[in-house]
Amino acid sequence: MKTQYFRVAKEYRSPYPDPIVFQEGEQVKVGEEFKEDPDWRNWIWCEGKDNKKAWVPKQYVKIDGATGTFNKFYDAMELSVQVGEELAVNEIINGFGMAEKTDGAKGWVPMKNMELKAEQGTRLSRNAKHDLV
Repeated sequence: MKTQYFRVAKEYRSPYPDPIVFQEGEQVKVGEEFKEDPDWRNWIWCEGKDNKKAWVPKQYVKIDGATGTFNKFYDAMELSVQVGEELAVNEIINGFGMAEKTDGAKGWVPMKNMELKAEQGTRLSRNAKHDLV
């Protein structure tokens, strides 16, 4: 995906102060699918070795019954962001964007908390930016 630039429209505080990382090929126990927010579909609860647990994109895991294997690296780091901050987003999946702040900090931010920076004076509607997912 080509990098896109967004401005934070609504503050977001990461609820996970100690994010986990899953390596490609790592096996996990697969649990429930997240259903609390319709903007965040296809997230599943995974439990790995050393009691590592997190919501992960379903697309990152090859599921076989109650177990799964990661088909790519996944870092669950989420960014806390303030209104007005500018972010560069280079991946969008399941309602979250992998964003980078101007200070170099990287992590996931909900797309519904960001507005695509207008190009040539155009604006996308709230629903239009979710079409990018």
